[in-house]
Amino acid sequence: MGSWLGWANKLASSGLSKFYSDSDWTQYTPGYLYWLWFIGRMGWINEFAIKIPVAVADIATGLLIWSLVKKVNEKLAIASFFLYTLNPVVIFDGSVWGQIDGLLTFFLFLSAYFLIEKKNFILSVFFWSVAFVIKPQSMAVAPVFLLVILLRKFKLKDVFFGALTGVATIFFLSWPFFINNPIFGLPQQIIKMGQFYSYTSVNAFNIWTWFGMWKSDTQTIFNISLANWGVIFLATSIIFALFKFRNKLSLASQSPGKLDNKVNYYLLFAILSLCFFVFPTKVHERYLFPFFAFLITAAGISKSQNLFVVYIVTTVASFANLYYPYSYYNDNFLRSEFWQSLTESLAKVIGFIFLCTYFVLLFWEKLPKLDLNKLFDSSKINILPEKLPKLYISKKTSTIILGLILFFAFITRIFDLNSPPTMYFDEVYHAFTAKVIMSPDVAKAWEWWNTPPEGFAYEWTHPPLAKLGMVLGMSIFGQNSFGWRIPGALLGVGSVLMVYLLGKQIFDDETIGLLSAGVFSLDGLALVLSRIGMNDSYILFFALLSIYLFIKNKNFWSSVAFGLSLASKWSAIWALPILFVLWLRRKKKFEISLFVSFLIIPFAIYLLSYLDMFLTGHNLSIWWGMQEQMWWYHTGLKATHPYSSMWWEWPLLIRPIYLYTSDEVGGWVSRIYAMGNPFVFWFGFSAIIMSSIYAFVEKNKKVGLVVFSYLIFFAPWAASPRIMFLYHYLPSIPFLAIATGYVLRRNPKLIFSYFLICSLAFIYFYPHWAGLQIPLWLDKSYYWFSSWR
Repeated sequence: MGSWLGWANKLASSGLSKFYSDSDWTQYTPGYLYWLWFIGRMGWINEFAIKIPVAVADIATGLLIWSLVKKVNEKLAIASFFLYTLNPVVIFDGSVWGQIDGLLTFFLFLSAYFLIEKKNFILSVFFWSVAFVIKPQSMAVAPVFLLVILLRKFKLKDVFFGALTGVATIFFLSWPFFINNPIFGLPQQIIKMGQFYSYTSVNAFNIWTWFGMWKSDTQTIFNISLANWGVIFLATSIIFALFKFRNKLSLASQSPGKLDNKVNYYLLFAILSLCFFVFPTKVHERYLFPFFAFLITAAGISKSQNLFVVYIVTTVASFANLYYPYSYYNDNFLRSEFWQSLTESLAKVIGFIFLCTYFVLLFWEKLPKLDLNKLFDSSKINILPEKLPKLYISKKTSTIILGLILFFAFITRIFDLNSPPTMYFDEVYHAFTAKVIMSPDVAKAWEWWNTPPEGFAYEWTHPPLAKLGMVLGMSIFGQNSFGWRIPGALLGVGSVLMVYLLGKQIFDDETIGLLSAGVFSLDGLALVLSRIGMNDSYILFFALLSIYLFIKNKNFWSSVAFGLSLASKWSAIWALPILFVLWLRRKKKFEISLFVSFLIIPFAIYLLSYLDMFLTGHNLSIWWGMQEQMWWYHTGLKATHPYSSMWWEWPLLIRPIYLYTSDEVGGWVSRIYAMGNPFVFWFGFSAIIMSSIYAFVEKNKKVGLVVFSYLIFFAPWAASPRIMFLYHYLPSIPFLAIATGYVLRRNPKLIFSYFLICSLAFIYFYPHWAGLQIPLWLDKSYYWFSSWR
């Protein structure tokens, strides 16, 4: 904005021909400078005047989009108009930041409009040329003209006069600024602009974020500079896109002068705009802007839910990209240290998202399709397909697949389970106290007032069942790390089985059970917490078992399992709302025996879990005092921890927990991080959102139960007064896995790709989760975001 204001003053006083000079920073082509000259001459030099043409251009582009989509569906046209004009990227770029990408996009869209809708090659080139003089980034979509020429969509005469029009337009618009050098003035200015930044990425979250933003692009790989690698990537991506769309557009019409199949044209414009942002070096964060106008048009015309989803996802990603440099350079009320840091941390992931978007758009017709028109047709709002696609799996095949999943879960949980051999993280509380229970000093395990050895603590802040499980393990395998960890590991495998049984039982679908179990077996947080001597694996297994047995109408055994879960950790109480909802679904009269059993049996089991305490001479008053101490501890804890996190951060996997590290020896190290598989977490959270929509639109109570179960184990932490950690999210993950299994079942084309990506991520992160010895270069690759370190 400072540049615009300064240039307006300079243009008003010195005129157009004296604007460009070596003494001033003038890294822009002449197009928008005409407006600055005009407001300077009129004395309107202020921010509002500078933003007027961009705001008008944004609305005009929205109206063009509306007019095109209206031919297909009027309600969808209105939605498309507002999805574009109220797009936060559009508003932020022009109305807040005062950039002129909206003006560039308007003329590019006019160029596409006259090419596709009016079949007027000359006017199309004219408007493209105007866009070029505003910003040379219009070169991104120029290959479309090459393709239509090669496909002979226009007569040679049209091509000739179109080219002549383009050259003349560019010449006459730039000539007043380069009177003394009319031929080479503009090309030299563009070359000067291109050489001004010699960096991998100038704040753009593209593929070069993986190499590092603001790194010199003159560095070489295989004797080729990064800048040239960017050119190679760009050229390859464009050629591939043109080749992919060649057949679609050549089959669009048998007449050389006729253009139809409009969706593919607008989509090609969008893809080429995306290529220019994703692949070359020297790219700014705003180069993606024209992409959104073309994509929303393609989405509206095709009524494609897939393309609308891509539009929304890329909008969020691009807005995060825009916010990062804006907040970095502008210290105003819009700046937040947290959001600025978060967007910077997300750079690599967003770069990967945009790379994936390129391939998604190339093969968008291969994605599972849903009829978006039903969402805009009130007569069809309640008849979205509830019936799952046919997918037959024999009982023998199902048994084999389940066996492989459980075997995989078993091997990954017990492999090198004894490492590290010493207690780490909260094992110094749980496993230490379990060893005390087996020692002559057993009484100290039940007395909160005792002083423990340095570096350890008596664990009385949770019920004792998990510690008793560790005692059992050490009684069999010895008082070593394997002994106190193996019970939790086996229960972790049992949780995978429970996810299978729950998914199958809730939906009465074998495939959903298998998919859900496969998803859960590939998660990292569930893996890590089943390989450590803590109580989380215990509460999870018994809570899931209680819910499953309740669904099977085995009330007594369900109450027993609930009691065991409660005796592991108080947060098991959140299984009760799920059980209550399940009871309501039975549509039975009030069952006094059921409620009595759930009042008596869990309490009896909870009390029995303290049997060893009573056998050491402690009475009920000590027991009650311990319950009070537990309550006071969890409601009054004011401690801080560098790896604590807020409840809303957990689904996004913002802050994992650093559990263990070894000394670095010879360039090798082992570390353990409690963190989820990012693709299980992120896709799973999307699956929860999709399942919520399915449950609401289709009135699908089964899906609603899964979403409710996920939320009830997760959302109440928002009211917790104590510090929280990612491991508190664990009980929600089974239901996230079931929701994922359901979404995959409805969209079977996604199954292979999903499990391939998640499996590769699992293999990649496994050393990071299991504490295996790895080279430092591999360890450093795990910290995708600064908050993951």
